[in-house]
Amino acid sequence: MTSWQVITPTSIGTGVASISLGNITKPEETQSLIEMVPYYCPSGAVTAGESYMTTTKLESNSVNLLPKKVINPVIAAGLGATFATCVPILEAWSCNTPLTEGATPSIQAFGQSQIASTVSMSMGCAFHWSNSKPSQQEMFYTAPDNETLTGVAATTIAGNSMSINDGKTLQSIFGAISPGVVTASESYLGSLQFNSNDFDNSQELEVPVQPMSVGLGALNSALNLKGSHYKNVSMGMKPTVTINTVLRLSEALTAQGSFLDGVGYTKL
Repeated sequence: MTSWQVITPTSIGTGVASISLGNITKPEETQSLIEMVPYYCPSGAVTAGESYMTTTKLESNSVNLLPKKVINPVIAAGLGATFATCVPILEAWSCNTPLTEGATPSIQAFGQSQIASTVSMSMGCAFHWSNSKPSQQEMFYTAPDNETLTGVAATTIAGNSMSINDGKTLQSIFGAISPGVVTASESYLGSLQFNSNDFDNSQELEVPVQPMSVGLGALNSALNLKGSHYKNVSMGMKPTVTINTVLRLSEALTAQGSFLDGVGYTKL
C-alpha cells in the first residue's frame, strides 16, 4: 500500500536564502519514502528579464536521508510588458529512503531561489510513502550552493564543483539554464558536462540541456516545458570524489543567464 502527503506551498521570498517550507510527519505504518515531488510557482506578476531557478532539499533530525537537494525546472521570463510563462512538468525524484514502521519521524523541506527576484515564489513538496521496505537502493542528490553565469560567447564555461563522500555509483545527472533578459529570435542551446578524476573510467558524461527558444517581436516568451534529468548513468566512483561541472553553449547570447548542475548517486 502507498499513500501521499503534501506540504502546503509557502512563500520563499524574493531573496536567495534557504526557506523552510514546513515539516511533515510520516504515517506510522510506512516503511519507506518512495519519492518526492517539489512544485513551485510565482506568487504574482512575473517581471520581464527575471527567470526563476530554484532548488528543493530535505532534512531531518530523526531520519538519516542526507543529502537530498534537487534542482527544479526553470520558469523562464520573457520580453516586453505582456509575455507568457510556462510552469514546467512536475518531476518525481526517487528517494527509496528506509523508515521504521511504528515510528513517526518528521521530515523538513526547504526551498531556495538561486537568483533574487522582484516577485516571490510559493513552493511546496509532495511525499510518496510505502508500507513496504524499499526494493531499490536509496538515492541521494546534491548540487553546488551557487549558480554560475553563462557568459554570452558560444564556448565552454566552468561551473561550480561538488564533493561527495561515501558515494559508490553515480546514477543520474541533471541541470538547468535560467535566461536573463531574453532577446528576440535567440535560442538557449547547449550541453552539460560532468568531469572527475575520481570516476572509475574516463568515459565522457555530457548531456544536452533542455533547449529554449525565444520568439520574434517585442512581446515574446522563452518557454521551458521540462527539466534536464538523465538517469541510468551507473558510473562508479571513488569513496571521495570531486565532480567539476561545465556548460558548453552552442550559440552566442546577447545577454547572459545562469546555470546550475547536480548529480544523484547511491552509496551501496
